[in-house]
Amino acid sequence: MADQHNQIQIEKLHLPLDSADTPLRRAFSAHEARNPQYGEDWLANLALHALDEHDKAVIYIARRSAEDFIAVPIKVNSHHKRASSLSTFYTAAYSPVICSDGPDALLLALFRHLARSEDISTLTLSPMAVSDPLFSIILKSLKLAGWRGCHDFFCFGNWIHTLAEPSYASYLASRPSKLRNTIARKTKKFLAGDKGQLELVTQGETLEKAIADYVTVYNNSWKNEEPYPDFIPELLRLAAHRGWLRLGIARYEQQPVASQIWLVYSGTAYIFKLAYHEDYKRLSPGTVLTAYMMQRVIEEDSICRIDYLSGDDSYKADWMSERNEQHGIAAYNPRSPQGLALLTGHTVKHLLKPFIKR
Repeated sequence: MADQHNQIQIEKLHLPLDSADTPLRRAFSAHEARNPQYGEDWLANLALHALDEHDKAVIYIARRSAEDFIAVPIKVNSHHKRASSLSTFYTAAYSPVICSDGPDALLLALFRHLARSEDISTLTLSPMAVSDPLFSIILKSLKLAGWRGCHDFFCFGNWIHTLAEPSYASYLASRPSKLRNTIARKTKKFLAGDKGQLELVTQGETLEKAIADYVTVYNNSWKNEEPYPDFIPELLRLAAHRGWLRLGIARYEQQPVASQIWLVYSGTAYIFKLAYHEDYKRLSPGTVLTAYMMQRVIEEDSICRIDYLSGDDSYKADWMSERNEQHGIAAYNPRSPQGLALLTGHTVKHLLKPFIKR
């Protein structure tokens, strides 16, 4: 379908992108280099294993020419006609694929199409870096396309640390003395008498056992039951295949007591998932394993950046040095009865907010 004014073609593809042309595949590959969560493989795994009922994963493309386009991964709920970024609570970063020097008109055409031709009632895109210029361009384009109640909202804090050199000793020296002392004391206690063992798995014959150990630890942790139980195991297999995986396992008296999923890609170590067995909390296996993983990825992978992904947990400030924020964008389609009703509710809530605070 074409936007006649701008001669922009609107296309719609489904994951996996088996029918995608070479420029689109190449653009997704380049986008993945910024963050593995932007890539086709990650999104395909999410589409296969982490969608709710009535949700469909769609890649909307607005294209001027073969090499001038944008691609926006979205999930659409066919029951409510609500659309959101192709992401879940697993997602720590989301960004459309931009392969254009002038994305404004492409975004405008796509958002107009979603409102008028697809009859989408609401659109939510998150989590994104509010500091990215694309964030404000998306907000502006939504308003120009006729969406109303457009606003940004806070998602979560994001803690990172940039390394001056690939030295664990230097990294540790930069952290608070309390953390250094805790690591030394807890590691000594955990490994005493050869009762504790630490292992890092990347691929190979031990992978499936390590995945099973991770699931065992998670199921005995404080965390909620996984709503998409197949997503993480398949992600671990995908990450192993792609060379990203750093799966840490801490065992005590042969029992898996802590596990951590780290992904190393393009000079960054992403700390994706952490869990420890509640019965072994007194041993601080999570702290011990984090220190072990930190040393391995710094010295062996020569990373230059560590990213704790989502969450403002207080302990992250000890391990990291810089806090960023991830925000989202929400908008309502007044052409849609459902969108208009939700817009009215949002407007009333916004007007009453000053009075409620009193």
